[in-house]
Amino acid sequence: MDRTEFDVSGWIDRLATELVVLDRVHKPYLNEYLERNSSTLVQDGGHHEAVFPLDDAQMLYTAIRHNMAFGEEVNSEPLHKVLDRVRHVLLSHPTLERVAVSGRSIGENDFWMSTLNSGSSISASDLIAGLMARSSDLSDGHFMKAVRELHAFLSPPGGCGMDDFLENLDEGCDILPFYGLAVTERIELSEGLSLFPLQEIKRFLDEELLQEISPKDAVFHNWWCGGAVANTYRWRPAFRQRGCIDEPLWYPPQTQFSAVHQLIDLIAVSHETPVFPLALISGCIDSSAGRLLGTERHGPGMYQKLSVGNFRFAQCPTIRKEELDRVLEVFKKLQRPDFNKFHSYLSRLATALRRNERHDGENRIVDVAIVLEAMYELPKSGKTQALACRVSDFLGTGEEDRVRLEGNVRDFYNVRSEIVHGVSKAAASFRNDVAFVRGFNLARRSFFKLVMDRPPDDWEKQKSTNRIGVG
Repeated sequence: MDRTEFDVSGWIDRLATELVVLDRVHKPYLNEYLERNSSTLVQDGGHHEAVFPLDDAQMLYTAIRHNMAFGEEVNSEPLHKVLDRVRHVLLSHPTLERVAVSGRSIGENDFWMSTLNSGSSISASDLIAGLMARSSDLSDGHFMKAVRELHAFLSPPGGCGMDDFLENLDEGCDILPFYGLAVTERIELSEGLSLFPLQEIKRFLDEELLQEISPKDAVFHNWWCGGAVANTYRWRPAFRQRGCIDEPLWYPPQTQFSAVHQLIDLIAVSHETPVFPLALISGCIDSSAGRLLGTERHGPGMYQKLSVGNFRFAQCPTIRKEELDRVLEVFKKLQRPDFNKFHSYLSRLATALRRNERHDGENRIVDVAIVLEAMYELPKSGKTQALACRVSDFLGTGEEDRVRLEGNVRDFYNVRSEIVHGVSKAAASFRNDVAFVRGFNLARRSFFKLVMDRPPDDWEKQKSTNRIGVG
């Protein structure tokens, strides 16, 4: 059939009508199948309504298609006839008619479907079960809506005039979940780049996987202590007659997500709080889209778990939206080659925040000191004096502020020297904590100002210029 002659509305109406009949006919068969195979209906998030058993429906439809007897007393002919009618209408869609191996109503009707980072052989029966599952998930059994969504997936983006029916169902993403800052709403950072609450990314990630990569007791704390950075994009499945499990997979275009760890570190440093990335996961699709396409267990294409350490749930502030504009501006500048040396500064500062093991109170002070020394390009001798003068001149807003900053630098650097030279002091733990807070604040302010304003060409000239006219 020529694609221009395809009657979209007629196809949708016919298929939805047949699905209504299938819904009525298949119920006793499906219940019988579940009883005989000891399957348990999954409850949806603790609600009373059971989730449609997609896998079991696929097995049942396959058994009927191959005339397999799953109960001697059961006559499968009524269901067989309905499935044949549904299959015939389904495969009359040009995209599927082109790839169905054995025609609309006989044989295997198998073909190859590729989604994000995944490809597998499926059958018309698998797609029929997916339509039934999606219709069941929608309120009041919206067969018409499920069929419209499938037609949109079977058509190129913008080519069927029905993209709006998908809403966000065709949204795929690469995700980096994190703990340490609570994200309470979706925040658009830039084109395709967003912050998500952890609860919201459950539409892309199986909760079992989320539990595996999350800190212990995350479920007990109801997932509120984190969020996720996601690179989102639109996608469509691809259909062919044949495929191979080892063939190269489709990957979405990489944007700024390749530097997403820098973005996480910038957010952590700007909020002065430890943020722990959990895993880098690519090629995720909406779970409802997976069910519609008959691939309920669609897994991520790449999965790299990261070490969280001893996460403290009590120390988890909410992310401040007003900080994000500055973070994004700095993030964009860091992608330029002339800011490459700042990458290591940022990484060390974020690492200092995450340190929470034994002796880390001293190690994180050394981390901050190393960053300050590098950013302010200190001479080999007289480091304390040089750092105090350069920090106070660069950050100070007046003579009184400069004096205060010089004192903070000297206090911090004295503690750093005691640690490096092995000089113990009474109440060292408390002094270390105070020194770290002061030193980190200086390093954070210096880092952002240096990226935004660029370092001076000559630090000594910077000193003399800032102090002209100061009495």
